[in-house]
Amino acid sequence: MKRLLLIGLCLSTTSAFAAGQVLLETPVTYAPDASVVDQIKNECHIEDMLTRHVSDALRRINRTGDGTIASQTDAGDQKILRLQITHVLGVGGGAWSGPKATTVTADLIEDGKLTRHTKINRWSVGGVWGAFKGSCSILDRTTVAIAKDVSRWVRDPSYEIKEEAPPKEASATTAETNPASSANAE
Repeated sequence: MKRLLLIGLCLSTTSAFAAGQVLLETPVTYAPDASVVDQIKNECHIEDMLTRHVSDALRRINRTGDGTIASQTDAGDQKILRLQITHVLGVGGGAWSGPKATTVTADLIEDGKLTRHTKINRWSVGGVWGAFKGSCSILDRTTVAIAKDVSRWVRDPSYEIKEEAPPKEASATTAETNPASSANAE
């Protein structure tokens, strides 16, 4: 009798998780007016980095599947997370060419309706070994941070993602490479 109760409890818990699943809509796209250097876009494939890290985070939350759903697919009772890349600050040259940043917008869609929207901007100078990293690996660090933010944001409707200011050592470089970005960060 206890086994039947335990099995019933497990099945009801599994269906409760399935009903609340959040899936990343793929492919992750660039906004039509996205600001990104073509070399970085072509070499780094930021959309693939975001897909990998965010879908891994959602898979852990959902406790099943791969965390993604193809665009134009019927989502049923699942929530859809749509990410669009709006800005990538970075040029070739790794840490020697200054800090790197990725900015995305995130939309949470339930029953075909937009229920929440946010903007996420994350910076990196590469960490401890930043001087030995290339631009793509530094940008990958920004997508890992975005995945962590998105993971918390989809679980907690009261969580507000704060705009991240550029690193202190980046202030002069940011102003030189993108005056609008440094104005927004202050």
